[in-house]
Amino acid sequence: MKNDFLQNMAPNAKRSAVVTLILGAIAAVLYMFAVQPFESELEQLQKKLSEVEDSQRRINLDLKSANNIKKELIETNSQLESYQKAFLTPLLESYSMRAKSLLEPLLLGAGLTDLEYIEDTFRKLPLPKPMPRQLHTRAAIRITAKGSYQRAISFLLRLEKEFPLVSLRTLDIRAQQSNHKQDITYVLEWPAVGDLTRK
Repeated sequence: MKNDFLQNMAPNAKRSAVVTLILGAIAAVLYMFAVQPFESELEQLQKKLSEVEDSQRRINLDLKSANNIKKELIETNSQLESYQKAFLTPLLESYSMRAKSLLEPLLLGAGLTDLEYIEDTFRKLPLPKPMPRQLHTRAAIRITAKGSYQRAISFLLRLEKEFPLVSLRTLDIRAQQSNHKQDITYVLEWPAVGDLTRK
């Protein structure tokens, strides 16, 4: 019956039917071997793109968090800088030499003369466990000078302003005949970096 139907069709209709069948077959082949794999690949690419976007969002959040941490670290370091500078470190293996280099401008600025610097006994500090890589102590520096009471106090005021972590252990002023030439002895305790067993 199918053959009868095709035989009864006009030649133009037959030609159109054949062309339609051929085009349909080509379209089916193109879809199976070109479009369908492309759609599958496109789906995989979209999935990967979504994963990359998620990863990028996480990275952006991490970067924002890192920037906040960096700002906090800069602020903390700036606050610690004054304390780090306040630690006394040896100069030519001598704490008194370092103290001299730092304190002499203040002593001379206060008008004191005949300056001498000597390392005094160090205060022993308990050692924590485990032992830290860097040890700290309080270095004692004895300074002798000559000057008036006012100049002795002027130096202490300058010292407190410039080195707030330095503490005064003792102050001895021995009266002399001249009010401007009193014998003055300071013993200053200074936070120091170094080995606790050196004294």
